[in-house]
Order: sequence, then structure tokens, then C-alpha cells
Amino acid sequence: MKIKLRSNQLILLLIFCFSSLTEGVLRAQDIPNPGFENWSGGEPVGWNTINQTILGTTFTPVTREQSNPHGGSYSAKLETITHNIFIVGPVTMPGVLSLGEITLDILNQTGTVEGGVPVSGAPVVLRGWFRYLPSANDSCIMGIGLSRWNGVSRDTLAYAYLTIGGQHPDWQEFSLPIAYLTPGQPDTMNIMFFSSNLLAGSPVTGSKLWVDDLWLEYGTVSVNDVGLNAAFGVFAVNNGQQLEVRCPDDNGVILQLVNMNGTLMEQIQLPPGDTPVIIDIHGLKPAMYIVRLVNAAGVQHVVKFVRN
Repeated sequence: MKIKLRSNQLILLLIFCFSSLTEGVLRAQDIPNPGFENWSGGEPVGWNTINQTILGTTFTPVTREQSNPHGGSYSAKLETITHNIFIVGPVTMPGVLSLGEITLDILNQTGTVEGGVPVSGAPVVLRGWFRYLPSANDSCIMGIGLSRWNGVSRDTLAYAYLTIGGQHPDWQEFSLPIAYLTPGQPDTMNIMFFSSNLLAGSPVTGSKLWVDDLWLEYGTVSVNDVGLNAAFGVFAVNNGQQLEVRCPDDNGVILQLVNMNGTLMEQIQLPPGDTPVIIDIHGLKPAMYIVRLVNAAGVQHVVKFVRN
């Protein structure tokens, strides 16, 4: 993640590269303080925020909210705020919540997010609850990254993110399927939330995001990889209006089309054999989607595609 000042606004460029198998399990213990009940020094215990004082000006975009939590006594509130900094001028800073360490240098216009927390399994879905009240046409971002130390550097094994816009004054559950880029057991996890959509442009003052009661869903994970299943393939055909899916299996498989919010768009039972299946996608909105195939043993094969 890099941070730059442009037109006296704070812009974060989000990059899901993080520095630092059980069957059908739901659990939250790999996420520290998942209900945001414990706070210390103005931050939820186990989490890091962008809260800080810069040249005498205090920014607190992340606060403890005790009014209307989803569960327990508190939730985390993230708000995009603007303050005038001496010499620098007006700076707009989104609420940022991360399991990694956030370092921000306003004067040099740089910033980093490094590390995360240990993870004991291979999560396949991040779930939780949120409320969102954006300003103008802003939207929030939720993301997760999983990595592993290879002895020399850190490899990114999996990541996922989603953006949510519109008015959501009541608590709603979100579901974020995790796309694995390569097979393997991660050792580190970072989860991040942003009150403004920093991928789409400048943050908008006044956007508010509340998050509460997070948990992870675990399951058997596989990836579309030559060494894993060379026969599994997803191909765009007919000028990108359709997908051709091939996954020979003697027992047949279930094919699912899922959006990045976790909504099941389509499900098809494929017969045994190697006959390709055609999925019509011309009506899908431009976004990222997941094609998931599940065989009789419950093993999943997942591949992402972008509908332009």
C-alpha cells in the first residue's frame, strides 16, 4: 500500500501484497478481537488504525461506537474526515482498520502496511456484519490477504476484496470468498477495512462504515493450477459473452457462479464426463466473479474472472 498527497487530499493506493485444511468449519479465533469489544489507546486490541497526530492536528478516523452495535457492547466505526494541517493545508483521511502495521508519513507522502497475524488454517470465506452511510457516490472496501514466508521473502497465496456502495443504515452480513492464487498453507493473514473507495479516486469526507462480529469459514481448498488439475479450465468465448467451463470428473461436479459479495448467481450440476458447459454472462455487470466447481468429495476448484 502506498500513500500519496494529491490536490491536498490523502490518496491510498491499495495493493493486496502483504509483507509480513479443515472441512466445513466456522471460527473467529484466528481473528483477534473479532467483535471489537476490547479497546486500548483509542484502538481495538489486536488491530491497527490510521489514527495519529500530524503537526499538532489529531486525526481519529477510527473510533469505538457503543450506539447500536451488532453484538456485544461495541462496534468499530470508520469515518472519512478532513482537517487542516499547518503548512500542508486540508488533508482528507479515510478510516482504515488493519491487522497489519500502518505507517504513514505525510511530509514525505508515503505510507506502508506490513505484516498481519498468524493464521492456523486455510480460510475460504471472510464473513462479518457492516453498516455503511457514504457521502456522495463513495463506497467502502473490505479485503483480506493470506501469505507465507518461503525462507527468503513472503509469497502472497490468496487475497480478495469487495467494494460496497449505497446507503446501508441497518446491519447487514457480508461474505467475501477468498481466491487462492497458488496452493499451500498460509502462515499470516491481514484483514483491512476502508471507509472510502481509494481505488476509485479521492476519499469523500463524511463517509461512515461500521464493522462488527467477524469470522472465517474454513474448507478444503484447491486452485486452478497445472499441478493440481490440468483439465480444469475456464475460457471466454463468443467475444466474451459466454464462458466455457471444462472439468472432467467421473462422478460429476457442481458448478457455481459467485460474485465477490458471496452471492450465488448460478448453480449447475454437471454430468460425469468431459463435455464443456457454456455459461451466458452477457447480462452480468462489470465486476470480478468466481467460478467454483465442487466434486463429490467436497474438493473445490476456484478461478476468478473479470467481466468488462
